[in-house]
Amino acid sequence: MKKLMLNLLSLLSLIVFSGCEHRELVEPTEKHYVRVYLDEHIRNVHYGFYDETKKKPEYKAPTMMRVTLNDMQSGKMRAETYLRNTGTDERGNYVDGYIVAAPGTYNLMAYSFDTQSTHVSNEDDYYQMEVYTNPISEQLYEKLVSVRSENGESGKSNFDKKNIHYEPDHFFVAACEGIQVSDKLYTDTLHSNQGEYFTAQTAVETYYIQVNIKGIEHVKNASSLITGMARATRMSDFTLISDPPACVYFNLQAGMNEARNDENIAVAYASFNTFGKLKEVEGFIEVTFEFNTKYETTQVETIRVSDMFETEQVKNNRWIIIDKVIEIIPPDDVSEGMSPGVNNWENVEGNLTI
Repeated sequence: MKKLMLNLLSLLSLIVFSGCEHRELVEPTEKHYVRVYLDEHIRNVHYGFYDETKKKPEYKAPTMMRVTLNDMQSGKMRAETYLRNTGTDERGNYVDGYIVAAPGTYNLMAYSFDTQSTHVSNEDDYYQMEVYTNPISEQLYEKLVSVRSENGESGKSNFDKKNIHYEPDHFFVAACEGIQVSDKLYTDTLHSNQGEYFTAQTAVETYYIQVNIKGIEHVKNASSLITGMARATRMSDFTLISDPPACVYFNLQAGMNEARNDENIAVAYASFNTFGKLKEVEGFIEVTFEFNTKYETTQVETIRVSDMFETEQVKNNRWIIIDKVIEIIPPDDVSEGMSPGVNNWENVEGNLTI
């Protein structure tokens, strides 16, 4: 029995230690200051709005960042810390703190750590880290009329629920290779290869989209899907992950159309976030609008917008302005006499899988 117990303990030790990754022992005095500035000059968020009278997109600056130092050859993490201090100076907002690491040359990765919908995979491998969003929830998927086939069943249309994703939060990343960590006995400061503090940029783009609506007074809420988007981004070089292409789900707002002289024409609009448009899907980008009416009916409209992405307006400004007028058709038994107007729509709610 004693021999059996010894064998079991030996086997357990083998399993435990084989699952552990070797890291160098470091002294608490080997502490290094890290500061990461946020490049918050974001189009359609902080500047470049199509229409200043419309509701602007929500934005939350990072209040915490994770920093890793990784082996330059294997990409594996050798040290990590979480920066919780925030500050502002003439250069802008920053997050700072300290990391304990042995002397050497590393790749540094710093990224947002307090986002709601945006997540990181392979978080301990510099070359394999990806930022992504989850597919929409089963409950939300079942609410979408556009994903159903003609017989009303879900899951039998061109929209695979696994490829319909929530839009990402703005997610800041600083990836720098060849960072020197000195063997000084006092606290020093880590710098980029240019001798400066690190700067993090967002891995997410914001687009503005708008379509004309006639009969907007009949609409209770509306949402949209846009195809041909990247489902994730590799963090070390911002390479878009294209397999498989994703649809991005977002809610629409109701607004007046100041550009038209027709009081019966309003607009549905949104500022939506994406990791980026895929070049591999040229000619196949479509926007599907779902309008849920006050009469418990749903009207679906799909418009191909591939050519618009080749225009200077979209390339330079990321404004997708659709000239088409969508007319919302109420049921035949609805009484006449309702006056047009624009109210705040209800959002289509769904559980967010974390």
